[in-house]
Amino acid sequence: MALTPYRLQMSLRFGTEGDTRRVTALFWGNSQRKLRLDVMAGVGATVAKILEDGQHFLVYSPTDNKAYFYQGAAKPLLQVGVPVPFNLEHLACLLNGRYNQVFGRSFATGTFIAGDLAQYTLEGNPGGVLTLDAAGLPVAWSEKGASGWKMEVVFDEAQPPLPQRLNLTHGNGKRAIVLVKEREKPAAAFTEQQMTLSIPEGVPLLPLAKYQQH
Repeated sequence: MALTPYRLQMSLRFGTEGDTRRVTALFWGNSQRKLRLDVMAGVGATVAKILEDGQHFLVYSPTDNKAYFYQGAAKPLLQVGVPVPFNLEHLACLLNGRYNQVFGRSFATGTFIAGDLAQYTLEGNPGGVLTLDAAGLPVAWSEKGASGWKMEVVFDEAQPPLPQRLNLTHGNGKRAIVLVKEREKPAAAFTEQQMTLSIPEGVPLLPLAKYQQH
């Protein structure tokens, strides 16, 4: 399979009503499972460097000079302050228009609703209810359970249409906006070194459960 490198410049705003914060992020990969995400708060102030490779998840925090690891099928991004109920692989697929790889191809029930929309109850993970527009593009998704995550997808006007903004809300009052500010298509695939997360010598490696958000 040919590698299709991409780099996204993003803005993330999250918190609760009246108490939100904003960070920026660079997200890049070669259309493979190995992915990199750097999160910045302020000009040049990197607060988290993240590597996901399958179910292996690694975070380096330059501000407290500690590294954190996790291995498993959960959604570790939530724990490091990235307010999306997905792993990096699913987020990459969603932002790059590979929707079947996020929501699957099978559903339990489907029905048409007002506005030329169709709603499908999904099987498997992530499950929930997916809403498609007349063009078959996902415009909304809600997690199983009334108090879970809900997501609205707003598309870029460019063709083919790709998500420009994800509006996320949770039953506990948390909300987030993921905004794609710029899409880059590098001429060559990222090298192994560019996809690696280098941790300085002597930095302690701790379980992700000990990560403290800044």
